[in-house]
Amino acid sequence: MGPASITRPSTALVTPTVLDQAFAEPDEVLELLDRGAPYKTLAAVHKQPPGMKVTPWFRNFWALGGKVLFPGAEEVFHNPIFINAAKEVFGAEVVSPLTMMTNLNAPSPASPPHLDLPFFRGAHQREVPPWLLAPMGYSGLFHPWAIPVASVITWFYRGEGGEFEFWADGVDQPSSVFGELASNQALMADNEYTYHRVGQVGAVNDFLPDNQVPYSTTLGLDDDQWVMGDGANEIARYQRGEMRLSVLWKAFCFTDQAEADAFNQGTDNLTPEQVIDIFQDDLRRRGISVERPEDFAGDDRWSQVILETYAPQA
Repeated sequence: MGPASITRPSTALVTPTVLDQAFAEPDEVLELLDRGAPYKTLAAVHKQPPGMKVTPWFRNFWALGGKVLFPGAEEVFHNPIFINAAKEVFGAEVVSPLTMMTNLNAPSPASPPHLDLPFFRGAHQREVPPWLLAPMGYSGLFHPWAIPVASVITWFYRGEGGEFEFWADGVDQPSSVFGELASNQALMADNEYTYHRVGQVGAVNDFLPDNQVPYSTTLGLDDDQWVMGDGANEIARYQRGEMRLSVLWKAFCFTDQAEADAFNQGTDNLTPEQVIDIFQDDLRRRGISVERPEDFAGDDRWSQVILETYAPQA
């Protein structure tokens, strides 16, 4: 398998599809969500630079890199309902569960349309810095190495808003919206190549000032209320139904066993030097001049140019 053998196209593989059943025992999922408290902010979980204020969006990982991290999540991670649906929807012979995470959203404006972080052969286990994955995806330069990923999202929320909005034909075309799913339904999509976002959660009057909280804010449970606080400082309290809770599952989807074997054996993997060379060649084509870095560390000018040049579509 070489770069001429493109694993996936540069547009969405599938239209988001509703799964009528998500979990065999949905109450167990809700118990896991409770047990995950207290939660850290999204920025803290992903180790972004501390000190900044961030949106009231909280997360925890149940599984990462194909391994379960959260005790009790083994069964929901290796969910045969999701695996069989991914095989059918994505036309995949081999489906390998990859990651599973929770997202807890306080009342907030709609998030910006975005793509999830992509996965590339040779650039999915910290071979490149995490900040570089988004520009790699938005650039369109690395499709020959992109790995198809099925995403399944299930959300538990009956309040105002909180819908899933997506742009299957690109952000310059009309969007589609999935609002309230029935109990224990889920949505399967290609979130790495389909622009999407979470709609406004709750009413405007319930938003925090500037929709921001300190980086170190945590979200815990106090009886039947979600409590947001920063150390001893309580920021806000919400009834259970006011927080949008969701669970996101992702899995690699390989057309056949040969493709899975090529991935597992590291055939045609990207190297860090190759990633830099590909970006440098494209920057020259664009008429942008920036010195080639020796590596990814310590060259703020190069990283700034990459982030500014290869950003999400407006």
